[in-house]
Amino acid sequence: MDPQEAVKQYAHAWSLTTEADIRSALAECWAEDATYTDPTTDPVVGVDGLTQHILGFAEQFPGATMAPTSGLDAYHLVGRFTWLLSSPAPIVADGVNLGTALPGQDFVEFTEDGRIRRIVGFFG
Repeated sequence: MDPQEAVKQYAHAWSLTTEADIRSALAECWAEDATYTDPTTDPVVGVDGLTQHILGFAEQFPGATMAPTSGLDAYHLVGRFTWLLSSPAPIVADGVNLGTALPGQDFVEFTEDGRIRRIVGFFG
């Protein structure tokens, strides 16, 4: 898989709301032992772990979507991209109202075949 396409597929998964749809999107772009972490969670592992994390996100922020706001800036097997989390209702984390649009940046590592091995996400 092309790394740019893997990032698009990964971002698309965050806008889905059913377990089957999320799992299907991640199955193509997410390595079996891949990890995801951001400031709000300990690392989650594999398609199962990330699927459950995204389902929790969809439940906590109904109607929210995540869309890349940059292309993938990559070399060798690493890269980064920026994104925007948009929500019809205010995004509240740890009691802090973050508004309805929250930018962020993900740092990503890829496998030799272009799938995502690890994502480390940052807000702001």
